[in-house]
Amino acid sequence: MRHIVLRKRSTLEDSGLLAKIGVNVHPDRDLAKEVHLFNALFEGNALRTSEDFREAYAEARRFGKALAKRGKGGGFMKNLMEQRICSSIVAGLNTARMLLEGRTLELEEDDQEIELQLAEDGNSAEGCSVLERMIVRLEKISEDPKMQAVVHYLDKEKWREYGVIIFSQYYDTAKWVADSLAARYPDEAIGLYAGAGRSRLYQKSDSVTIERETLKKMVAEHETSIMVATDAACEGLNLQTLGALINIDLPWNPTRLEQRIGRIKRFGQLREKVDMLNLVNEQTVDEKVYERLSERMCNRYNLFGSLPDTIKDEWIEDIETLGEKMDEYINAQKEATGFDLRYTSTMAPSEKDWRDCSEVLSRRDFLELMSNGWS
Repeated sequence: MRHIVLRKRSTLEDSGLLAKIGVNVHPDRDLAKEVHLFNALFEGNALRTSEDFREAYAEARRFGKALAKRGKGGGFMKNLMEQRICSSIVAGLNTARMLLEGRTLELEEDDQEIELQLAEDGNSAEGCSVLERMIVRLEKISEDPKMQAVVHYLDKEKWREYGVIIFSQYYDTAKWVADSLAARYPDEAIGLYAGAGRSRLYQKSDSVTIERETLKKMVAEHETSIMVATDAACEGLNLQTLGALINIDLPWNPTRLEQRIGRIKRFGQLREKVDMLNLVNEQTVDEKVYERLSERMCNRYNLFGSLPDTIKDEWIEDIETLGEKMDEYINAQKEATGFDLRYTSTMAPSEKDWRDCSEVLSRRDFLELMSNGWS
């Protein structure tokens, strides 16, 4: 290649060539239509939870500590249980039951596949006991507060009128959301967009396997206004016909969040501002991570700026210094790279740079020039 043109959306917006799309970030009491219902669900930026959930979460942390001295996968297992139970009650129960049954969890970490199961040792016995107590607590919870929040925004905040995509990083959580919404809105066409042939379409109390391309077409043609998706939909999916997004769980990866909002915050979006709801449970690591993350969202137009691609595990260990670690990363990223200086310093073409096209060549001239070697 001799010439590459890079024009990021932010560059086009700053130059006035593309209209900016703002983002209203929820939960926000000031944006709520019915404040008393909002207060019943949220305490600050986090969902109110029950004593049973808080005790189950404490058991999940104990489970991680019990396996912390394991070899490969021990640390990841610790984070896995915390994130699964924070994703949904269903995800926490499914994971705990699979481990107790001796089944193997197939996971991905740093682009590597890892298989985890409880080993037959002293740590495993302690881990099993913790998981059993966690399951007892989770089974006492009649309704997941995350579903209450989703229904609140769909109905009371009227987000169904805009069209909504609901993201989860776990398939079992995404399927639970899709199943629950299909039961609540039987006449609504609801899509489940996932990988490995697991996409489904729910309609009229029935569900069928469906190709992802068909779901994309249905969204584009306004045949469905509710889409539930795993991060298989994070890239390469245009959903600008939808006007709101719900993150049912919080990946410790700001880039992933930016990719999610990018599905609707794109060319062709009719709303001047789209809505994004981030759901985290109170008194969890997720709440603390989101507090630090939300403090560093640049503004309602450029949400994430130069936040780290991934929030590292060691940053989570000392949550009080998480904000400091993020700031160190942001400051280091503020120095423009040579690529940025060279290619994005101006929108106007150069009159002398050989990389810029100033004439249209005939086919004969083109063949002659391309047949000669580099000088």
